[in-house]
Amino acid sequence: MALVYPFQGFRYSKEAVGDLNKVVTQPYDKTTPAMQDEYYERSPYNVVRITLSREQDPSYPEAGTTFRKWIRKKVLVRDSSPSIYAYYQEYRIENETRTQRGFISLLDLKNAEAGVIPHEHTLAAPKQDRLNLMRSLEANEDFIYMLYSDETLAINTVIDKAISGREPDIEVIDEYGAIHRVWAISQPDVIDAVRNGMQQQRLFIADGHHRFETSVNFMNECERKGWRPGGIESFDKRMITCFNSADGVTILPTHRLVRDLPGFEPRFFLRSIEQYFEVEPASSPESLWERMKEERQSHVFGFYAANLQGYFFLRLREEATSDPLILSHTEPYRKLDVSILHTLLLERFLGIDADKLAAQSHIDYVRERETAIRLVDESKCQAAFFLNPTTAEQMQLVASLGERMPQKSTDFFPKLLTGLVFMQMRIRK
Repeated sequence: MALVYPFQGFRYSKEAVGDLNKVVTQPYDKTTPAMQDEYYERSPYNVVRITLSREQDPSYPEAGTTFRKWIRKKVLVRDSSPSIYAYYQEYRIENETRTQRGFISLLDLKNAEAGVIPHEHTLAAPKQDRLNLMRSLEANEDFIYMLYSDETLAINTVIDKAISGREPDIEVIDEYGAIHRVWAISQPDVIDAVRNGMQQQRLFIADGHHRFETSVNFMNECERKGWRPGGIESFDKRMITCFNSADGVTILPTHRLVRDLPGFEPRFFLRSIEQYFEVEPASSPESLWERMKEERQSHVFGFYAANLQGYFFLRLREEATSDPLILSHTEPYRKLDVSILHTLLLERFLGIDADKLAAQSHIDYVRERETAIRLVDESKCQAAFFLNPTTAEQMQLVASLGERMPQKSTDFFPKLLTGLVFMQMRIRK
């Protein structure tokens, strides 16, 4: 059961900041150092100064000071009425224009854990980093991306009707060409319809596992201190964005790069995996991508390594499905390409197990295939594994059975922009 609430969000004042495109960013964990520098240059009010500050103090005191100053100076202005916020994303992928329809609200954390289902493991360092920031801000400056599944599209229909004929309150275009539109909806009947509809839903975390766990940890910390919520917007809620997977969402693959692996020899590796995989050369990267797309139902992968001539197409053999490492998981987990890659190719044949992945050794992750090729060619990595994307249905099925997928199993696109709406906590200390 998902208990969601409208809230009085803070939004950038266009009069104060001018072009809203200059103040929003990609999520903090997708912001490279070069992107951080660019965001700093775009505007003195860019949200990166809060969410990924350059300050050296890991407790982020300047971020909190900046956030509160922006509120005092009316750079950020609170909406007059509690609202949910329609959030629609229009983008192109595979030569097709798509629209994802969601909404922003608060989630009741006290009743959330039983009804919120994760699908990835988390790491301690990112959670500590985001906890430090939350302590400083006492606010939510970004969203957790949640999925639910409703074939009737009832909530989508209600929100569509509520915003019909209205110009969006916010419209920006991100670095990847996606258009992000936001409408504040304060009509009580619409809010009630959304809240009632969501009470029947389970939520799956798409992006934001570390931030969700951090929000729960911060709530528990506040309660241990004897603090109490001072209103709807407080530490016992979390700002989220919900999308209906039955309405269609886009997941991109995240490719794996092998680095710093002692004794790695790609030709020996390819020979050793032939007991579990058919290995065939590909004439070009384009032919490899096309074949992977055509045979995506057959558990196929691409491989490229330094000192090898060309690219290689890998297809799972039936014999591999009886490997003990695979059989230790549920059947839906065993059918995920990313699980097969991690369990067999990385752990069984390269010795990169869960502990080494948790230590962030030997494996890097990239979205763009061309970037992976370049890094191998520049000898910054030893090899690249290319994957087809996981589907939302696969992710939800595996998660509902209590399994956690490997890190970076899903890359939802487009990302939810940071800086569209803020929630400042009201706390009685």
